[in-house]
Amino acid sequence: MRKTRFVVTLGLVMALGVAAIAYADGASDNEAGVVGKVKPTKLDKKKYKPVTLFTGVETSGTVTGAQQNPEQELISWGKNVKIDSKAAPTCSAPIEFLSTDAAKQACPKGSAVGKGKASIVLPGGLEYEGLTVTVFNGPAKNQVRLHTYDPRLAGATPTVFGKVVKSKDGSKYGQALTVPDAPDVAGDTGMITEFNASLDKKSGVATARCKSKKFLWKRTVTYDDGSKESVTLSQKCKRKGGKKK
Repeated sequence: MRKTRFVVTLGLVMALGVAAIAYADGASDNEAGVVGKVKPTKLDKKKYKPVTLFTGVETSGTVTGAQQNPEQELISWGKNVKIDSKAAPTCSAPIEFLSTDAAKQACPKGSAVGKGKASIVLPGGLEYEGLTVTVFNGPAKNQVRLHTYDPRLAGATPTVFGKVVKSKDGSKYGQALTVPDAPDVAGDTGMITEFNASLDKKSGVATARCKSKKFLWKRTVTYDDGSKESVTLSQKCKRKGGKKK
């Protein structure tokens, strides 16, 4: 009798283990993060003023060469932040696979509106950190190109195409950056673990106010297998001329 119970229990444990393996997906195998910051933090309650807007994503997980990678990205900003692509010149030049300097030379002055960095990991743990990210306005209205370059990888670095759209994440959010086709690393065997950029205050593309006393970010990532994961972030702000409570 004891032996029978042991066999049944062992069978259930094995079945549950198989089920866990069968239903593992990108959202459960990876950990998604969103980072962000607005400078300055002391702003008018109603009037939007130029700011430096930092936004980025982080993804951690075991890179085996067959892992589920981020395929689509949607990053929403709270209504205290606005993006206006008309504030800067646009670049329509073919900048893919060029060096950072060559890409800037190919584009109109002022169309490079921000910069950041990226990191990738390849199977076996080989990591490349500090890839240069440059944000180019355009080529069309509300579009951006996130150009990456690193001399260690030469022409193997991608240019990420994004578009600023109306957010569908609820009444607290205004606009969002959508990346419908996130770039693959080494034929999708590697993974982008970090990707961020700051829109320069001098460009005038990013403006902000402090009506709700918080800046908000929400990232929704869709992995290769269709599974999704959402994470949020907030930062406090202060109103100019406001009374301290």
